[in-house]
Amino acid sequence: MIHVAILKPAYIDAILAGTKTIESRLTKTAQPPYGSIQAGERLFLKVSGGRIMATALAGEVRFIEAHGPEDIDRVYRQFGKQIGGDKEYWESKRDSRYVTLVGLREVEPINVGPVYKTAYMKAWYVLDEKLSPVSDWVITAGAIRNQYAMLPLTRGSKMRPGTRITLELPDGQSIGTDLASGRRLRWRSWGQVYDAAGARAGDVLRYVALGQNMFAISVKKQR
Repeated sequence: MIHVAILKPAYIDAILAGTKTIESRLTKTAQPPYGSIQAGERLFLKVSGGRIMATALAGEVRFIEAHGPEDIDRVYRQFGKQIGGDKEYWESKRDSRYVTLVGLREVEPINVGPVYKTAYMKAWYVLDEKLSPVSDWVITAGAIRNQYAMLPLTRGSKMRPGTRITLELPDGQSIGTDLASGRRLRWRSWGQVYDAAGARAGDVLRYVALGQNMFAISVKKQR
């Protein structure tokens, strides 16, 4: 699954700056993301009433059932610095029953996100992974040696061999290719992309959908 979290701009700015490392939801009822998110799932961070500004992967996820204000106070003492929020915010949440804490990793700005039907006052959406405009493919030693890449197709994709695809490369170059057998892209000059990024086996080739069969490409280094 993927997730869209609606936040105030200041919180997204703090996440991008690295000062807010946990996204939290404290609610009176067991509603998403409580019980609905797992480590490794992708989040899109959207400004309330505005646009998608960032994406991240869920790190450690904690679900806590609070039995009174003292449990919320305990969450604040242990995680308040990583969560943020002023005194007024935490005071307003002391009667919450359900707490979701999502560690954020691989945070980066982005200006595209999934297309979905919105609902009034809803602050968290759990969506099918096929709606994500972001997909990753793990670069292998063989891919670097033989200068190829695979297109990570989501479940239900209608792409077939011969489908024409446009790639926007990190250097600004735009190239046209097509899907060969399996998921392999027919373009054979991936060495220039890997070399420019210093790619190694285990790094990730990131595809961001810009339109129908059009993707921006980048290499994401893995530690």
